[in-house]
Amino acid sequence: MKKKLTILLALILGLMCILTGCGEEKIEPQTVKIAALAGPTGMGMAPMIVDKPTLADGVELDFTVATSADQITADIINGTYQIAAVPTNLAATLYNKTDGKVILGAVNTLGTLSIVSDSGANINSISDLKGQTIGATGQGSVPEYVLKSLLKSNGIDPDTDVTIQWYSEHAQAAAALAAGEITIAMLPEPFATTTLAQNSNLTKSIDLNTAWSDANDGQQMEMGCIIVNKEWADNNPALVKKFMAEYKASVETINSDTDEAAQYVVDAGIIKSAELAKKAIPNCAITFISAQDAKKDLNGFLTTLYDYNPDSVGGSVPAEDSSFFSLSY
Repeated sequence: MKKKLTILLALILGLMCILTGCGEEKIEPQTVKIAALAGPTGMGMAPMIVDKPTLADGVELDFTVATSADQITADIINGTYQIAAVPTNLAATLYNKTDGKVILGAVNTLGTLSIVSDSGANINSISDLKGQTIGATGQGSVPEYVLKSLLKSNGIDPDTDVTIQWYSEHAQAAAALAAGEITIAMLPEPFATTTLAQNSNLTKSIDLNTAWSDANDGQQMEMGCIIVNKEWADNNPALVKKFMAEYKASVETINSDTDEAAQYVVDAGIIKSAELAKKAIPNCAITFISAQDAKKDLNGFLTTLYDYNPDSVGGSVPAEDSSFFSLSY
């Protein structure tokens, strides 16, 4: 009889846990402030920005879409934003600058750079760039280090074997290419897609994601990510888990290659034209890779940047076993 009573009590307690959420973390009502950049890094978040999914009762999502990282960096540092979509080298810099108060949530964008050239230039691989003049933007930053690393990996001295014509704006490089002032340019998305759509004589000659993987033993070029305020994440693990699940679904929606996905990007204020958005999205390498799964390739990518300029990653590369990669969900 006593054994039957014990079993009955256990069953009742189990049923009560199912009905009341026994053991689940209580999520406190709050406003979660989230920042994204207008461009590929922010595209995967577009459906969330527009639809503002409900993560829990009393939890509101407040999104900001910025046109440059400078507009949100200070507020990430001071903790105004709990979540942000930024370049991975900025994520490393913020981790170092805040002594670990900002950590990686997930990688959300691979490389967004490509070589676009005149169809008659016969550029099909990195090795074909030897002896050429290449228009590019991003001198003294990630695009320069990526380009020079790829040239070196293919036996090309970037200082003597090629001429790099630097432009201060992406639009300037695209215009020079379209006007025939240069025949080869390294362009980021969505400028590459826009330039190709407007000039039938141009072609996408080299996908730098593929070139990077070929030159680095299959390593992916992880250029964009989600970062999270560590203190907030430590205090809200269930909310982090819910956000990441919604964000992963948001990325899948954007990558569905539909008119709806393109319209989300427009409605979120990331790209102005739905037609351009639909063409650009497949070229923007939008992805979702957890912090744990991303750490090996990201560490390798950041190390390459560090070798060119330690300041580009905040003075040091976060180790694979550091708190930078500690978030799990």
